[in-house]
Amino acid sequence: MSDQQLTDQEPQPKAKHAGGRPRKPKPAPPLPPPPPYSIEETLLRGDQAAAKGTPAAQLRWVFKRAELVTENQARKETERHDALEIDNKRLHESVESLERTKQNLENELGKKDRDLVAARTENDRMAVKLEERAHEHTKLLDESTNTISATERKAKGLLAIVRYVCLQMKDHSEGQRIKYAAQLMRFSEQASKETHRLAELVKNAEAHREHYAAYYRNLPQGPVEQKLTSERFAQLMRSQKERIELSMQADRERLAISNFIPDEVMNQAFELLGVTREQVVEQLDTEPEERKA
Repeated sequence: MSDQQLTDQEPQPKAKHAGGRPRKPKPAPPLPPPPPYSIEETLLRGDQAAAKGTPAAQLRWVFKRAELVTENQARKETERHDALEIDNKRLHESVESLERTKQNLENELGKKDRDLVAARTENDRMAVKLEERAHEHTKLLDESTNTISATERKAKGLLAIVRYVCLQMKDHSEGQRIKYAAQLMRFSEQASKETHRLAELVKNAEAHREHYAAYYRNLPQGPVEQKLTSERFAQLMRSQKERIELSMQADRERLAISNFIPDEVMNQAFELLGVTREQVVEQLDTEPEERKA
């Protein structure tokens, strides 16, 4: 391979003297001396001494020189092997570090995958629960709408009955109509108090149940055997629990069909009876005095 191919440059013309003669090439600089006390220095000095020695000395030096060269090559191979071992160790450490990093990333990815699966499962569960609640809400709304409609129909029927009764009372005297209106108002007030009491009682199921449990515990007991078997005692407890549940259910039913008369309906009744609220209130105030007399 030519210098042009190595350097990829055009060949340079040789320098010439002013007279046209080519310059003599400069001798190469001498090689640096080998490090002192090194094998290279020993070989150099041995070669110089052997060149001036006898053939027997030169022969001995040949064998000695081969041993030194072999030893030098072995030492360099050892150094090269140690350097490769160090590089190999560092490479193994890098590979182990990369493997640990890879394992950590895989573990983190697996955890995220599990979290994602759990989140999707929870999302599906919440979607099903939401759908169930929506269905339950629709059902309750329909039931409430039907209850409201039934209550409105009932209220219209009761209003018609009240209107009919009030019209029948038109032929009575004013005092009788006032007394009847007072009785109607007292009935409504008592129904309102009872409705409020039941609403407070039914509002807390545990307190409601404890109320009736205390009531049945305080009832006077009849003759009881001195010793009750476990079966008899369990039967008594079941019977008491059933009575408590029936009483609670009765309270809820009474609360659902309250006899309380709204003020608007009461005012219409007063108007149909031809009396005023002031007259009715005055009649209610005088009734306790009449009872005392």
